[in-house]
Amino acid sequence: MKAWSLPGAGDRGIVTDSLRALTLEARRGKPAFDVALRRSASALLQYLLSFQLESTAPEFTRTYVGDAFARFLNTLDLIPFPLQGRVLEIGSNPFFFHLLLKKLFPACELEGCNFFDRNVFSTDVSRETHRIASGLMGEEFVFDHVTFNLETVHPYPFDPGRFDLVLFCETFEHLAVDPLGVFRGLRRLIRPGGHLLVTLPNAVRLTNVAAMLAGRNFFDVFSVENGIHGRHNREYTLAEMVSLLEHDGFEIVRAETRDRFDYRSVPISAVDYSGPSALLPFDPADLLRQVRKAGGSTEHRGDNLYLLARKPLAPRKAQATVVERRSQWRPARSRTADSDRLVLFVDECRREAGRLELTGWAFLTDDVGLEPMPIWAVLEGPAGTFEAACEAMQRTDVAERHGLEHSEAGFSLSIPTTNLPRGRYDLLLRLDRPGGSSVEKRLGIVVAVGPPET
Repeated sequence: MKAWSLPGAGDRGIVTDSLRALTLEARRGKPAFDVALRRSASALLQYLLSFQLESTAPEFTRTYVGDAFARFLNTLDLIPFPLQGRVLEIGSNPFFFHLLLKKLFPACELEGCNFFDRNVFSTDVSRETHRIASGLMGEEFVFDHVTFNLETVHPYPFDPGRFDLVLFCETFEHLAVDPLGVFRGLRRLIRPGGHLLVTLPNAVRLTNVAAMLAGRNFFDVFSVENGIHGRHNREYTLAEMVSLLEHDGFEIVRAETRDRFDYRSVPISAVDYSGPSALLPFDPADLLRQVRKAGGSTEHRGDNLYLLARKPLAPRKAQATVVERRSQWRPARSRTADSDRLVLFVDECRREAGRLELTGWAFLTDDVGLEPMPIWAVLEGPAGTFEAACEAMQRTDVAERHGLEHSEAGFSLSIPTTNLPRGRYDLLLRLDRPGGSSVEKRLGIVVAVGPPET
């Protein structure tokens, strides 16, 4: 991607004609749109530069758009076609990409959400409006958007399955409290077959290598004006993002890294607290040679990560499983453990008077669209391994907090242990998946069981 020079006032007629042609090509499909996008890039830039967001300094538009425009084009390239229905842009402020979406895909019902509170634990939900206007184009928009904290408000203030596309661009890296719980919440908002488009900075981008070689800090600087959410609290690699999205039940459609600029003609720069922004004397080809020479990987070194993921077209239905609900233990069947996908919490575990009583909740992160699965308590010890079926419980609080599509995530068990061989047993929880596999996790609880001593 070349470095975009910031033009002057521009010509309204040329910009209008270019945007009209690009909008028409968007209706024809992706190949036509891609060709027209490259041809109309300068007009798009002129269009964005003509807007002023209320309550911002006059130079804000040029600074922000000049930095973000190449990323905007890369993001448009990942838009799934045909784009129709409802679209949500998370972190829509300052609304420049919102403008592009509204202009190029007018048939879509576009919504936005933001969060501005410095209190990272805020659970407030409200609505705000922001005005953005262009003197050159004679256009003015008032964008109404929801404000809430993705990490602390559950469920999100939108109906389940409401959106055909959710855009989560340059936001994930700003989260500081509970970022890994966000994707399940977003998945709940997307209709079956709908898409999630994620972009964010690449933690291992080549420009970071250049900064380190120069002895400069590659971490984001603090933002006095915007508080903790005004900086990058954690950046990620492409492999990490693929893993996180698949972990929470998404199918990866595209996953790649791209540079914002062509660093063969644009110098790499570094910003830290040691002084003003500095231009670094490194050529990208030479940097890649140094990485290879050191035995490192040269793959996926672009400035930003771009991922398009799909929510499965229809939830896979768990095959009916008959579970005997007899209050007794039986020898455990062969098991396949994969604890990484099992999320669980024990509300109460009581061991007294020869009984084990257990309540809690559990679900699989990558199977949030499934119907409830049978849950088993497993006791594992030197005298053998035994299992007992738990009863399902409604837990709407868990479903809302974690973006589940069913509320039977709870379980309970009340069962005597006096019929088991004496010994000390590790307590595990197991979920049976469709197809015969299972997932289990140790609870870190030891149960002493068996008949009383005589």
